[in-house]
Amino acid sequence: MHHKGRVIRKLIAAIRSPGEAVPQPPVDYPLEIEARLSALHARTPVRAHLDMLYGDVRVGHESYVDLYSRCLEHTGTALTPYTVFHRFQTRHDLVRYFLATLDIPGGRVECGAYRGATALLLCNVWRSRDSGYMGDGFYLIDSFSGTSESTPHDLIAVRDARGDTRMAPFFPPRKTDVTSEMVRGFFTGFPDARVCEGWIPQVFEQLPEQPWAFVHLDLTLYEATLAALRYFYPRLASRGVLVCDGSPFCPGAQKAMEDFCRETDIPYATLGHRETVLIKN
Repeated sequence: MHHKGRVIRKLIAAIRSPGEAVPQPPVDYPLEIEARLSALHARTPVRAHLDMLYGDVRVGHESYVDLYSRCLEHTGTALTPYTVFHRFQTRHDLVRYFLATLDIPGGRVECGAYRGATALLLCNVWRSRDSGYMGDGFYLIDSFSGTSESTPHDLIAVRDARGDTRMAPFFPPRKTDVTSEMVRGFFTGFPDARVCEGWIPQVFEQLPEQPWAFVHLDLTLYEATLAALRYFYPRLASRGVLVCDGSPFCPGAQKAMEDFCRETDIPYATLGHRETVLIKN
């Protein structure tokens, strides 16, 4: 039966006219998507949408929307009209996974912390379940020097005014507007949280050798994401969760997850905003 199928496919290929084009998948142009949605959402009553979506979602005694907005404001983290709905949804997903792991012994970590808004949200979530929580066991990792050089896996499609397409990096290397000292200043309410500065994978030398109950990767690029997966997954506690952020601007991060799970034969889930999630057996 398999032989017969191969013969049929060869016959179909043979009778296809030489000039017949093979259909190609559509190309995403992330900058064009961003411009279109930014213009659309700039005229949208964003808060009304957020209240309808999350109005009854609470973290302890506080509204989720109010809490995350406060973390963004406290750290000076700006959301554009394009990113606002994406961020509130993905961070709500993170909160749900984070809460599900609070009974699991081990550390919690965010790699690619930037200004620390998401980490601050998660520390407040922890405090909503433990009023005395001061940040112990939570780690923030970042180079605080921007990103490294993009690899071919990280390039996005860019189209000029004439319609000509080229592949280009989205993230300028080593461009940043934050320091580790600034981020430590945002965590005065959680003085025991550890801010680890350095490039992946060398920065992992600063971490204790321990199980990890929750890992959030927001590293944007292929090589850093793959190195983090190779470090954290073997150390992930049973029932522990690893979440990798997704974005049309970060194809390398998605490919790193695909390559890692292919080489280790590990299943994962993909959520609505391209986040990928592993749960350790």
